[in-house]
Amino acid sequence: MSDLSTRLKQLLDDRNLSMNAFAKQLGVSQPSISDIVNGRTRSPKNILEIATALNVDPHWLKTGEGDPDPSYRIVEVSEPQNPNTVRIDILDVEASAGNGAYLSPTEQGLLSQEFDLTFFRQQFGRADAKHLKLITVKGDSMAPTLESGDLLYVDISENYFAADGLYVFTFDGQTFIKRLQKVGKEMLVISDNPTYKEWTFTQDDDVFIHGRVVFSMPMKWRKW
Repeated sequence: MSDLSTRLKQLLDDRNLSMNAFAKQLGVSQPSISDIVNGRTRSPKNILEIATALNVDPHWLKTGEGDPDPSYRIVEVSEPQNPNTVRIDILDVEASAGNGAYLSPTEQGLLSQEFDLTFFRQQFGRADAKHLKLITVKGDSMAPTLESGDLLYVDISENYFAADGLYVFTFDGQTFIKRLQKVGKEMLVISDNPTYKEWTFTQDDDVFIHGRVVFSMPMKWRKW
């Protein structure tokens, strides 16, 4: 199946679900599901919720790559946890790969991504799930490295500049995903999209680093 619209249509047909019934199940409008099935929406923000409701892997659903069997599931934070799983909190925020978005550093969501422990170790190595948070990219300044709608795994234990890399940080009340590179006493803020200009800040500016980006998903698993 070559695209998201075809895969979603087939899944709904296999489950004898109408677009209207599935929209009600998700708590969204019927036209929003219709837009995906008809190919008008190619990168839905709620891909995780759609995949979870259909019990398929979101990476496969969005790209057609890999196995449709889910490698993880979305659970409520309050749901009891199996000791053979690990969870990553999904924050109800978007960080900007563009001209800035607002983000509370203490923002918390109601859902977590739950992995089988073995699968988690295969993907994340020795990373501590307690230090990882999941947020969504908004904007195109980091394209093609990061696309709007990508999910970012951010290591919040690295809430300081340790080395050049991708960071989530708040500057002057707005939150960004950018490459940071130290040049002398200044920090160079770099966008991968060449249409966005580089800019700088110093340690005296109003800056808070939330963490370092270690993976992005579901377009592809990409380790930084």
